[in-house]
Amino acid sequence: MSSQPKMSSEMGAAEQYEMEQLAEAETQRLHKLLRTLEIERITFLDSKNKSMRKFRANMRTLEKEKQQLQLQLDCEEHGVHSKRETEMESELDLTYERQEKANHNLKAKKEGLRELESHIRKIHREIAEIRKNEVTDIRYNETIARAQRSVRKLENRLDVVNKKAGVAMAENSQLRQTIDHMLTERATFNIMWEKLVAKLNEGKRYMMDLIDQATSAYDTREELCTKLQILKDKGQSEKVTHIQEMRELQRKLDHDAKLQEFLSIKGQRRSNAELEEREALKKQKMLENLEKQYAEYEQIMSRIMTFSGEDDIDRLVAKFIKKEEENFALFNYVNELSHEVETLTESVQLLQDKITEQIAINESKEHSQDDNIDALRLAEVTSKEEADAAFEIKQVWDVKLDELLRTAERIYKLLHCDEAPILNLLNNESKVTLNNAKLFLGIIERRVANIISNVNYVEPTTKILGKKDRVPNFNVKESAKIRVDRG
Repeated sequence: MSSQPKMSSEMGAAEQYEMEQLAEAETQRLHKLLRTLEIERITFLDSKNKSMRKFRANMRTLEKEKQQLQLQLDCEEHGVHSKRETEMESELDLTYERQEKANHNLKAKKEGLRELESHIRKIHREIAEIRKNEVTDIRYNETIARAQRSVRKLENRLDVVNKKAGVAMAENSQLRQTIDHMLTERATFNIMWEKLVAKLNEGKRYMMDLIDQATSAYDTREELCTKLQILKDKGQSEKVTHIQEMRELQRKLDHDAKLQEFLSIKGQRRSNAELEEREALKKQKMLENLEKQYAEYEQIMSRIMTFSGEDDIDRLVAKFIKKEEENFALFNYVNELSHEVETLTESVQLLQDKITEQIAINESKEHSQDDNIDALRLAEVTSKEEADAAFEIKQVWDVKLDELLRTAERIYKLLHCDEAPILNLLNNESKVTLNNAKLFLGIIERRVANIISNVNYVEPTTKILGKKDRVPNFNVKESAKIRVDRG
């Protein structure tokens, strides 16, 4: 009876010794982890301070560069060059407007000169025709004979055209009849075609319904077949697993029976003094080791308490947990700071890229503005040269126009035109100018037409057709020849 409580106390001491060893190992591990975390924190804070100093220095340099660039932009936008450019643009606009006005006036003058030249050429042609067509007796007889021949040809052509028109009308009536008949046939064909199309669509719908039903039935059959095959496979697998489980249970049952038999034989106590003595020595050594370990744990705990200045173990553990949480929070904060530093460096790099791009754009704008100024100066010089050339051409055309007006005035006086309407309109001024040239030319044209009609008098066609000795002669060969000539 006394040996059993002694053994139970020894077992409890051994368990306590093991727990103390585990606690000691855990405290050592935590001390090492704490030291490493402290070292890492110090190194990280140093690196962070260095990087922040570099970052602040970069930001100060960037701010200075930004201020310098802003000053350069303000100088370029509001400096002397901008005023000079505005003045140059205003001067160029004025010169361009003057050039446009000069071009417009030049075009108007050219159009007026063209009209006058066309009228003068027409008058010259009419005068030449008047001079050529001086009618003599031979020409008069020739014109009468020509007119008679033309009348005969026209009558022959009229007869042929009438016959052709009759044939075409007959053909048109036949074509209308055939067209009406074909339209009726087309209407009946359309009706039959619509009926056939409706029947075909109905048959297609019926066939599509049958196809849908067949496909749905085939799909359901395939689905049921797959389900049946799955159930068969599942039943076969369950059967195999059941057989395996039964075999495993049988094997375990046999093993348990053999183990029970072995333990029943093994559980019989055998008395052996040497073995008991060895076990007692072993237990004594284990107790001594546990006592030593306990003493070491006590020393470690006393050192921890003196180092932390805390006597209560629960509060010491709470402080340790709190310190761990603070360290973890600091670690997270450090990670966030590193992420912010990376984002700030990226933004700084983007700003530097934008600044370089803006500098390149400003340089290109400056070069393009210089090129535009040079081009505008060249355009100004060319426009001035063109304006001078146009002015010289205008002077030449003014001289020609004056000469044309004087020639028109001489022609007007040579033809002895009626000056009463001109004097009424122009307040008793019979001088030809650019504004009243059309009036004078119209009067000259009418006067020339009257002269031509008086000189080239031809017998009217009614008198020629009314002669008794005239017989219409229908000549097919002559009409065919005329048609070929026309074609």
